[in-house]
Amino acid sequence: MVTSLPGFKILLAPSPSYFIDSAEECYCATLFPWSEQSLEILWNGDKNNEELRDPWKQMISNWSGALAIGALGALLVIPLNTSRSRKGLSVLVPNQAPGSKQTAVMAVGWALSLETPLEPLVVFSGGSILYILNAVKGTIIGYLRGHGGPITSIVVHPKYPYLLCTTSRDFTTRIYDLTMSPRQQPDNPHWPPSKAPSLGGAPNGLQASEPEGMGVGRCVAVLCGGPSGGHDAAVLSAAFHLTHPLIATCGLDRAVKIWCLPTLSPDKLAREDKPLFSSTRIHKARIMLNVDTLVTHSAPTLMRRNGRRDDIYYEDGTLTVFRWIGFDRFFPPDQEKIGKVLRGCSSDYQESSSFTLISMSSLPSMTQHIHVSQTSTGDFILAMSLPDRIRLYNIAKLHPRVISPDPPEHDIVSDLATRLRLDEDGEEEDQSITKTCGKSPESQSWEVLVPGAQEGVQGCVLGFGGRLLVTVGKRRIWIWRETTKVNPC
Repeated sequence: MVTSLPGFKILLAPSPSYFIDSAEECYCATLFPWSEQSLEILWNGDKNNEELRDPWKQMISNWSGALAIGALGALLVIPLNTSRSRKGLSVLVPNQAPGSKQTAVMAVGWALSLETPLEPLVVFSGGSILYILNAVKGTIIGYLRGHGGPITSIVVHPKYPYLLCTTSRDFTTRIYDLTMSPRQQPDNPHWPPSKAPSLGGAPNGLQASEPEGMGVGRCVAVLCGGPSGGHDAAVLSAAFHLTHPLIATCGLDRAVKIWCLPTLSPDKLAREDKPLFSSTRIHKARIMLNVDTLVTHSAPTLMRRNGRRDDIYYEDGTLTVFRWIGFDRFFPPDQEKIGKVLRGCSSDYQESSSFTLISMSSLPSMTQHIHVSQTSTGDFILAMSLPDRIRLYNIAKLHPRVISPDPPEHDIVSDLATRLRLDEDGEEEDQSITKTCGKSPESQSWEVLVPGAQEGVQGCVLGFGGRLLVTVGKRRIWIWRETTKVNPC
């Protein structure tokens, strides 16, 4: 079946899956995330009434299975349910000069407006600009500037879908409210001894001198980077907490940070530079974070063997499940009200040790992307994108971390004498390194082979409670239904 989407066609495959061929290179994808039951959770249940319930079911019926894809120079919205009459959309990134290099859409997400909840919105990035698309009307209803570098991810609040955050290579995370309109004049604070508004700009979590944008949306809070407690490198991903005013971020500085959401006001831009938790002790390389399950993963690390500059090797990346043990300190279980100001001590926002490692597994060096999704049974499934296949793990069945045994008792003097002994070449002997301690044993997984991928898999996403798997290649999208059989490893 061929849709009206230029450059795309849906082809039925002999297997229970089908794929989509693309004329443009694809980078990211996200599925329409809501169902009929979502109305009980969204907006804290305030809109779960008889007046909206039936129209909401109709909207879910129309948009269930819609896929938003970030491609080179365009955003693509494709209805995977071919039985519906809704056609696909292809929206070019605005303000691209003819003949110039096209802007890649590297981040995309679904949102809902508070005033018109029956008209889904798609928010996507074009470099450092954030665009808002009305998917029903097929028109861009707003664009927002503010970041000083390319946007790396877009995350929508799971309970208040008009709130979203964007992470960027400018070391900051910005939180936007789609119920407000953009500021046309900067409202920056003054930094003593100056009495005039600061002109620090995006790197300092401030507004530029030009208007913020047009249409809908306003930046209401900035999680700043810098030595005070923020990220010291590009921020790669973020995750909202479902029930508490918390947001976790991670980035190229190897740091995992958990922030308290500041009070959001239409009159003042909130700035926060000190998180409630920050640690670089969990990973050795850059970190990506997925949803609010405190699951992080890092890239392979270039290491030196025994301190020698000419003897280097790559150490596998890690997949880590950890618990933030300082949660009850800021949110006591016996207190319903939360304090107006939550502030930790310097050890919290600089280098915290208030965490417990639950599981730590090695990641293959060829891992392209990781996505975590909750299934209809309540399990969290981790989908790992490899060059030609998708590997699936149940996070609840990951093996616990192996604790290193206590070192045997020995004589300190003889130990020092052993360390001072040189080999025939006059160099110290290599000490044996136990690589298994601290890591978890290999857990059971399932693999889905991607036909015709040619090692071009870019990423994947799980949807519909784990019943739908979408894999993104360079110029092709593969879709698997729940009936697809997978082979256990």
